[in-house]
Amino acid sequence: MLPHLYKFLFLLLLAPTALTSAAQAQPAEMPSPEQLFEEADTALGWNAKMKQEIGHIEASAHVSVEGRTYDTVVNSRINTPAGGDARFTMISKDGTVTYGDTDGAIWFKGEDGEKQPLPDAMAAFVHGHQFHRRALFPRQELATLHDEVSEDYFADERVFVVEGTTRSGAALKYYFSQFTKKLVGYHLVVMEEDGPHAMDFTLKDWRTSGGQSLFWRMDINDRGKLYVYRYNQILMLP
Repeated sequence: MLPHLYKFLFLLLLAPTALTSAAQAQPAEMPSPEQLFEEADTALGWNAKMKQEIGHIEASAHVSVEGRTYDTVVNSRINTPAGGDARFTMISKDGTVTYGDTDGAIWFKGEDGEKQPLPDAMAAFVHGHQFHRRALFPRQELATLHDEVSEDYFADERVFVVEGTTRSGAALKYYFSQFTKKLVGYHLVVMEEDGPHAMDFTLKDWRTSGGQSLFWRMDINDRGKLYVYRYNQILMLP
């Protein structure tokens, strides 16, 4: 009886070691970028038909930054993965200005109604603050994509990280929640004449309506300056 008892106790002591060794020997499976994009679409409540039909986005938001506030109206048409016409109009006590991104060309139009190109620094700012392609259609923004997914923390949450380069040549990191599978933010770096221009975007205040989940707040940390977009309307139209 005793030999059997010793054998049983030996197996009990050995089992945790064997399990630990097996766990260490077998690396955790990491999702592919494509799997993360698909899971994020599912978390939004989008099916293939809905994604194909959405091509026009209208939104309005109240924006606050460093004690100043203004209202903005976003109007975007996504024609192709690389192109489209996106514009947002800023309405403040100082006047109304419209910024646009037409197939990668950044421009603005002031009170006189004349379109003018923007200098590189302002163009980077405007392109960075456009949310339509990058946050709602992340795959369409990327021209190159790293095959390997990494892990990190973002906004106090464990995330998967997908990295790539945008069609305009900026470095882009997407952060996908390991828990909800949603896109919870991204990091954009645009190269300018005086060096890299980095911006962090955090997507918050998720609400679900009609089976579709969208963020209704976006915080943009633009080199220490915090822009808070609180949306009061987001329409996804065919």
